[in-house]
Amino acid sequence: MDNDEGQRQDRNEEREKRIDAESPLDGSTHTHTDGTPYTPPAPKSRDHNASDAVPGGNDEPRDKKPNFLARLATRLGLDAGTLIAMFKGSLPPTIAIAMYQAAPITAYFTTLGYLVPIVSVLALAILPRGKFLMNMVLNLFSVCLGAAISMLALWSAVKARENTRSSAPPPSSGTGGGQALTMVPYNSSQSAVCAVWLFFGIWLGNVVRAKLPAFNLPVIIFSIFVNVAATYGPFMTTTTGAQKFVKELLTAMLVALALALAVNLLVFPISSRLVVFNEFEGAIGLLRRTVKLQREYLVSLEKEDMFAVASHATGSGEENGKRLTKEERAAKQLKETGDRMRQLAGKLHADIPFAKRDFAWGKLDGDDIGQLFTLFRNVYIPVLGMMTIIDIFKRVSEHRGWKRHHDQDEEGVELSDEEIAAKEKEKRVWNEVMKQMHEPFEILSGAIDQGLEHAGLCLGLLPRPKKARDVEAQGDQVRPGDPRLAKVIEEKVAAFYSKKGELLRTWVRERGFRLDDNDDGNGEEFFTEQRERDQSQLYIILYMENLMHASGEAVQALVTFADRKVADGTMSQSRVIIPSNKRLKKLLLSVFNNEDSSGEESPDLTETRNTIVYFGDGYNRKKDPEHLPPATTWQHFGNGLRKISAFFGSEESMFGFRVACATMTVGIVAFLEETQRFFMEQRLVWAMIIIALGMTMTSGQSFFGFLCRVGGTVIAMVLSLIIWYIVDERPAGAIVIMWLFIFISYYFFVKYPRFIPAIMIAIVTQVLIIGYELQTIRLGKEIAERTGQPWYPTYLLAPYRLACVAGGSLVAFFWTIFPSPLTDRTWLRRDLSATLYLVANYFGVISSTLRSNLDDTAGDADTPGTPAHQLHKVGRKIFGKVMMLVPSMMQHSEWQRWEPTIGGRFPREAYDDIIARSTRIMSYLTLISYTLMHPTRVYHAKSEMNDVQEDGEKPVRSREWLNALAKVLRTLRPTHHSILSTLTLLSNSLLSGQSLPPFLPLPRPYEMTRRLMTLSSSPPYSRGVHDEDNGADEESTEEEDEVDGAPVRLVDSRTGRDDRDEDRLLRKRTTRSNHQLGNIPEHHSGGRSRGQARKGRSAEVNILDPRNMEQPGYAEFAVLQVCTTLVCDDLEGLVKAVSGLVGVVDFSFRYEGSESTLGAVEGVGTSSGGLRRRKGQRDSTASE
Repeated sequence: MDNDEGQRQDRNEEREKRIDAESPLDGSTHTHTDGTPYTPPAPKSRDHNASDAVPGGNDEPRDKKPNFLARLATRLGLDAGTLIAMFKGSLPPTIAIAMYQAAPITAYFTTLGYLVPIVSVLALAILPRGKFLMNMVLNLFSVCLGAAISMLALWSAVKARENTRSSAPPPSSGTGGGQALTMVPYNSSQSAVCAVWLFFGIWLGNVVRAKLPAFNLPVIIFSIFVNVAATYGPFMTTTTGAQKFVKELLTAMLVALALALAVNLLVFPISSRLVVFNEFEGAIGLLRRTVKLQREYLVSLEKEDMFAVASHATGSGEENGKRLTKEERAAKQLKETGDRMRQLAGKLHADIPFAKRDFAWGKLDGDDIGQLFTLFRNVYIPVLGMMTIIDIFKRVSEHRGWKRHHDQDEEGVELSDEEIAAKEKEKRVWNEVMKQMHEPFEILSGAIDQGLEHAGLCLGLLPRPKKARDVEAQGDQVRPGDPRLAKVIEEKVAAFYSKKGELLRTWVRERGFRLDDNDDGNGEEFFTEQRERDQSQLYIILYMENLMHASGEAVQALVTFADRKVADGTMSQSRVIIPSNKRLKKLLLSVFNNEDSSGEESPDLTETRNTIVYFGDGYNRKKDPEHLPPATTWQHFGNGLRKISAFFGSEESMFGFRVACATMTVGIVAFLEETQRFFMEQRLVWAMIIIALGMTMTSGQSFFGFLCRVGGTVIAMVLSLIIWYIVDERPAGAIVIMWLFIFISYYFFVKYPRFIPAIMIAIVTQVLIIGYELQTIRLGKEIAERTGQPWYPTYLLAPYRLACVAGGSLVAFFWTIFPSPLTDRTWLRRDLSATLYLVANYFGVISSTLRSNLDDTAGDADTPGTPAHQLHKVGRKIFGKVMMLVPSMMQHSEWQRWEPTIGGRFPREAYDDIIARSTRIMSYLTLISYTLMHPTRVYHAKSEMNDVQEDGEKPVRSREWLNALAKVLRTLRPTHHSILSTLTLLSNSLLSGQSLPPFLPLPRPYEMTRRLMTLSSSPPYSRGVHDEDNGADEESTEEEDEVDGAPVRLVDSRTGRDDRDEDRLLRKRTTRSNHQLGNIPEHHSGGRSRGQARKGRSAEVNILDPRNMEQPGYAEFAVLQVCTTLVCDDLEGLVKAVSGLVGVVDFSFRYEGSESTLGAVEGVGTSSGGLRRRKGQRDSTASE
């Protein structure tokens, strides 16, 4: 790599440190595992020419050593994006308080002016434009709905007063918030009506809040509106006064939202597209670094001292006080980078919809961004998939005992000299394989690195470097950004394919396989353990090389897309980009769609992260065993009545009821004659607002929020005293100092998203205290006290505010756990159950895809309407659901620490293990799905690797080997049913808490390979193989049973039939419908000569013959076998972990005594130490 490329790589690595975690601008409140949040992007437009960006190159002067301030800013992460977010966040409340000093504003709002800066803070002006506008629409809807409900409540309350008083009222001026409220006589009917409306409004808003997380902040603003209106309602004597009061409230909130809107759109505007483009930039850097670290890890496996302890000079040599080996050190660095890449990929998945729906002045439209993300996803899946070599190597080394003492086995028994020599030989073979893979991977890693940089430069995602002064020194070298680079990358991928073939042929020769065509493969090699190991090693080689090849082809597609956008003029000039009506409609519908919603999809920073995912008809919408589906009109009507009852009994309705009860615990004071005056004097409405801010569905979050809100208010109290008295109570100085403190508070808002609720309380409390003092100065003490609130100096007002916040937070926490809490531990268990269910669904999609591919009935995945296209859409939807659930589970795992433990300790280690294994299984299944949907190209001409056919068509993939494999798999019946059934059973056990059965069907690793190898050397199968035209469909049940050898049969739960009968019927339907698939593109013609048929029969007999390793489909089969083996290993661990949580049904007998005790048991029938019956015991271990 030359100096120019090296400096660009260094700059990308610098960017990675800023983009390795989640951005608070994205509506997500999750933090990265390393605790470093992603800072907002600087307002540099990525939609303009990339040449306008900051240049760099080998002619730049060497940077000087930064001064103290620069080092401090780097240490604190104070880059341009963070400073802009801090400045934008501090502007709206400061403008609102400064604006209140004007006489017209003061005269209009009177004592309600404090609501303007508070609501301007809750409007979140620092969000990217797309999310902010979506949030603004929801806020406007909530404010208008709150105004309507409040007006209806006050009107009905006034009517209640009019209908219950004894004499006509005195004439009223009809003033609203400025009237002397304490002079109004008490009316119990009016207070009761206001209390009822308050309870209903709070319940309704929080039901919506629990059902649709996108309404979290809008419902809080709605609750503020209803709380203020309802508590002032008992003092309203006329409809005109009530109308004026509601109008003032509505105007105050609309002004606050308008301030936030102006700041967001006019002050350093940041679009959602810019956020996504910055994430693409960081992802490109992380991918390039991942490829580099992957190369270093493979190098560490080449050396015989790979288990030697790493030296201190290499860095990262210790973990938890333990010295790491060279392999562990390289694996640690690679895993850390891969985890950061996965986090950023998840953010991209959540931010892409907002970027596609954004209005902008730029170059790439919504369709281009969606296509770019799809292509980028096709790159990072195989690149990150190559990291599974870490898990593979770890399991191989543990299974082979490479890390143990060289002369002992796993039980500590001394090994013989032959066994020691065999173990050392196997390690050397592994080292040689890694050495042989070094050169092909070196070629491919260079192509991937250059291709990613080229795409980033062409699409304006990366800044273009300065042009070198010495042009002659570069010669004809093709660099990223040059249109000729696509041809260079294609040649490198072809060269990699050539080297891959040489490596495979060398490995086969070294292992002693014959590659001549004279061997018919009819069982000359017998099934041995060594052969099984050799076959597994061949799978691993093919697995890695197939992922490398897929990565290269994915980068080729990305480069082609970038070059096409440059060639068609898309990147030449900017234009107005307006999202289509379809996208805007989807945006509005997604807000009210409760199928999939999470913090990432919500435009809200204070989202409590209770992810809601629709799992499908098979999970939550169970059939009612007490009711058949409705058949008549009356039965349908009855079902509607049952839905109403189910709605009021749902968790969302119960949460709304809790919040309403908590609000009324404080609000009841405002509706009783003896305490009404006390409520107004002590400003207890602020405690009710804190309840609206602080109520959460789970107890862990509530307890943590209670501590945070009290702590934030203590800090705000101290800061308010400093703000007010450091400038000697002068308004101008107080406003400036308050802006400075709010500006600093937003630093923690941006960098520590976990504490956002506490920081928002601190900011709002400062605004409330200082705003009240400034309001009193402007209005005068007499007018300020007209609402019944006596004036307090700041040193008294600040502690009173603290007492209100502490009381409101305590009430919120009490009603969260009373009468029975919904704990984060319960929510975590439900999320785990849902994740396992979705993983089972994903595995079912993959199984269907595999079967349709083998039967050649899938069609093209890019053609709408084909089975492959439908399966691909379903798979991606399930994948997105799991990606939303994983962060939610991690959050609940953290929150449960704050829940008081009553009884035994919470088994967090078991839950974390289930989360990790479920995530790994999903990663392995994603690799299988990707491999099935994106098969690599096959180059037929070895001498001309990059030639295409004369007619310009793509090379045809021969289906000869795939057809033989399909025929054999129909006979063997793959064991995927057991994996699917086990995952579903584990999901149901976690959800219901019921014990597992004592025995579960689990396939062994490489079970399919073992059966194929046995089949290739068994006479019954060679006798049972018939001609292709009539053999497959006429095999008898006895022959299948003879080959299968299974002691039990699998019965389809839906039909009750034997699974083999279902397979036989499916094969007959497939045979009869082959003539009706003319609309599906054929990959290979079915006609073959008699010689080809004989060759096909030979392939069927020995399907795993290494001579077939270059056949289309063999490498994909290897990927399937390796990933399935990894899935089986983690599935076994899942069964062990889940059984430890829910137990195992066990009615067996256990003998714990001696023979004499057994005789006593036989004679007498009782014994304290003999036979014991474990009656239905839920044991955490397997049955003995």
